[in-house]
Amino acid sequence: MNPTEILKKEHRIIEVMLDCLGKVTDRISEGEKLDCKEICEMVEFFKGFADRFHHAKEEVLLFPSLESHGMPREGGPTGVMFVEHEIGRQLVREMEGSVAAGLKGETGSGPVL
Repeated sequence: MNPTEILKKEHRIIEVMLDCLGKVTDRISEGEKLDCKEICEMVEFFKGFADRFHHAKEEVLLFPSLESHGMPREGGPTGVMFVEHEIGRQLVREMEGSVAAGLKGETGSGPVL
């Protein structure tokens, strides 16, 4: 299996977890209390697998290779993907902050078990 095939398979794994996260948020929207262990494990997945493992490979290995073969970063796909990665990191930090606030019982943080 070549490196891009591995990255594609990792994308599918991340998509499965995003689907699970969507189901959790649907349950919360329906008034169900959040299972903190479940959401904490999801946050750890996004921080560990999606960002430190998968995104790191893209940013350190794939993107520089694409750019060395003429794909521009500025105004090009790798520049967009860098921005998307940072947006994802920010969203995970916000999820982490919401879970921490909920565990402290802070208002507006959403229901937490």
